[in-house]
Amino acid sequence: MLTAARSIFRYRNLLLTLTGRELKARYRGSVLGYLWSLVNPVLLLGVYTFVFSFVFQPRDESVSPYALFLITGLFPWIWFQTSLVEATASLLANSGLIRKATFPAEILPIVPVLANLVHLALALPVIAAAFGAFHWQGYPVGGLVGLLLPAITLVQLPMVAGLALGLSALNAHFKDVKDILNNILTLLFFLTPILYRLPTLAEYPWIQWVVRLNPLTPFTSAYQLAVFDNQLPGVGLWLAMAAVSLVCWSIGAAVFDRLRETLVEAV
Repeated sequence: MLTAARSIFRYRNLLLTLTGRELKARYRGSVLGYLWSLVNPVLLLGVYTFVFSFVFQPRDESVSPYALFLITGLFPWIWFQTSLVEATASLLANSGLIRKATFPAEILPIVPVLANLVHLALALPVIAAAFGAFHWQGYPVGGLVGLLLPAITLVQLPMVAGLALGLSALNAHFKDVKDILNNILTLLFFLTPILYRLPTLAEYPWIQWVVRLNPLTPFTSAYQLAVFDNQLPGVGLWLAMAAVSLVCWSIGAAVFDRLRETLVEAV
């Protein structure tokens, strides 16, 4: 656990350089370039606003306007999901670098985590503008507490980074890990209270119990409370998020350290 953390800190400049290179490579040759980080969330928000305003209207008034409620949890989920999928394949995709004896392999899975975090950060103005527009129309949504979103994301960062480390090392040794992950993420999406509020599951106690055990639930609940409801997440919620992040980082880093010596042969 400490070995990976020390190495990432030691090579932090290289990590930032690779992250910048990843961002440039992603938009190389495109006309809009980094503007796609704004266009994509705008289009997504527009589609959701149309669908859930004119086609499908949820019965739960506490999630109105539903499009805003949805993106509050969905955008952080996209960061989480995309980061893990890309990080899991990162070691195999950069096998040439890993074969260099002096290259710190542990920074490779962290690159997509930070790159996708930048995309999330670039989407924040879109989220803020959307909440401002609906608030101006009289909807009691959003407020200054929403400024806590970056703080919640920073608490979640060790969780995502730890899972990225562990999954990348496992996938280097067992090539079907990426396929298993995709299926788990699909299931996890519906077991995370993104499309609904947790109290709406009160009629199904066992499902609510499973959702409460989901390690992503504290983060999604905190995003919804702060950004959508303009309420401060309680101390218990902050402690739960910190505990989940610490456990995920510890396990992921330990798995990576355990498999580090055989990475060259595995890739």
